[in-house]
Amino acid sequence: MSSEGIRVRIFDMEHGLKEYEDVKTIRIISKDYNLLIMKDYLSVIGEIVGSVDIKGDNVDLSFKQIRAFYMNSKNVFNLMIEE
Repeated sequence: MSSEGIRVRIFDMEHGLKEYEDVKTIRIISKDYNLLIMKDYLSVIGEIVGSVDIKGDNVDLSFKQIRAFYMNSKNVFNLMIEE
């Protein structure tokens, strides 16, 4: 696990598992809530129907209009995207 930021693991059926290190922020936006996850954020698990933005020095990803499940624990963020 990286000490500089969050490790992000993204899984979908098309691309399989991809991992990113040293992520600074993860923005989750849905119709019901809006989360900004940063290093040492509390553990959280949920379902998203909306968008997810992942930002870091070496990564800039956006997933728009997705349905997915997510979990953040001990600076590891997992995103499982449904087809």
